[in-house]
Amino acid sequence: MCRVITPDQSGGHAHVDDPLSIAELLRETLSQELEAMTELAARYHIIEDEEVRHSLGHLIGSRRKDLAVLWDLLQKTEEKAFGDHHHGHDH
Repeated sequence: MCRVITPDQSGGHAHVDDPLSIAELLRETLSQELEAMTELAARYHIIEDEEVRHSLGHLIGSRRKDLAVLWDLLQKTEEKAFGDHHHGHDH
């Protein structure tokens, strides 16, 4: 069963396949994952039990790899959406 992420007018949801919509969902997901990482790192910082800290350290390492995959997906999707297009002037 898929999660309702993008509601449509009827209150249901719509699946997306265009690069701009996919990029938007990936940015939202990345943002949520970064928030979760912040919370996990905060717990790691305050917990003094070494066994728990060790396990949390492994979780943080795994999350960092997952974040890198999400970031890569976002960049590739934005490249599909925007390509090498510039908006008419140099910076």
